[in-house]
Amino acid sequence: MFTVQVDEETKRKLLEIAGWLQAELKRNVTFNDVIRFLIDQYEGKKDFNVLRSFFGILKKSPEGVRRILAELRDEEEKRLEKFAR
Repeated sequence: MFTVQVDEETKRKLLEIAGWLQAELKRNVTFNDVIRFLIDQYEGKKDFNVLRSFFGILKKSPEGVRRILAELRDEEEKRLEKFAR
């Protein structure tokens, strides 16, 4: 580990990004998490294993995800029908 020196404006922007990430992830994040996120964005990485840790993406095949979404939609429609009665 080592120390990185940044000016106040950079620190403020990192804190803003950290706040946004924290709200998205619904968990505490470190400056290391923020920097990793920014590096991945810069490099345009499509490494979904890294992104899963940030965004909670389902570890299923596209077909599995579609099936889960269809089930959730059916459940929601049934709930809405109960309220409409």
